[in-house]
Amino acid sequence: MKTYIFKCLISIFIFIISINGALASTYASLSPVFTEIIYAIDAQDNLLGVSSVCNYPKEAKQKPVIGDTYYVNTEMLVKLKPDYLFAMNSAKPKLGELYLTKTQPVYFDFTKIEDIYSAIEKIGVLTEREINAKELIKNIKNKIELNRTSNPRRILFLVQTNPEITIGKESFITDLIEKSGHYSVSRDLDFAYPEITLEYAIKKHPDIIIMAFPSDISNLKKLFPNTQILYLNPSELDIIMRPGVRADEAVRLFSNLKFLHK
Repeated sequence: MKTYIFKCLISIFIFIISINGALASTYASLSPVFTEIIYAIDAQDNLLGVSSVCNYPKEAKQKPVIGDTYYVNTEMLVKLKPDYLFAMNSAKPKLGELYLTKTQPVYFDFTKIEDIYSAIEKIGVLTEREINAKELIKNIKNKIELNRTSNPRRILFLVQTNPEITIGKESFITDLIEKSGHYSVSRDLDFAYPEITLEYAIKKHPDIIIMAFPSDISNLKKLFPNTQILYLNPSELDIIMRPGVRADEAVRLFSNLKFLHK
């Protein structure tokens, strides 16, 4: 009997060790997008490193810095030895030295809100937080549905001026505007962030122009005398420009518009 109990205890011990081993995957993030996802699904304990611009939540700034979107500190990566490195698809050409490490890169691309859900789900699987990830996706979807405006406006979103860069069909920001109930006047343009002329903008008759960054708008005021021109403050900029877990907040900002500043 004692031998039987001992064997059972050993079996349970081995089972526990195997479970803990399965949960032991570690990872690093080269973008605030993935860092925010990791914290939102409560997987931050095994987050070994973040990018230099990861600032939300504030606890993320306490993690070791391993680089940014287009650069990774290979020496730091070798030292930390994460199993996975989450990065934007656009970072691939800059991360050639990853072959020197045992870290597996996991790349993502975002052209619509559904890509955000896919990223949350995949990261949830790799971090053993599938249930948390599914619950997070459900919450984001529900909040987006609640924040759709009943007063649609024609919006021109300018990422920069001189030259004028806007958002096209491959930008997730276009999808944010559409989900908010408004209409992006540049929605049919190719690429994510195409350059446009002011003549093009005038022909689109936007009700509102939203500037990603404050700049001299004296010329815009002359060309668009009846158009409201707004710009984002730094916190709003992070929410809207990052295709992540705060997508519902971004939709709310676009829906209400009053949260944006003149």
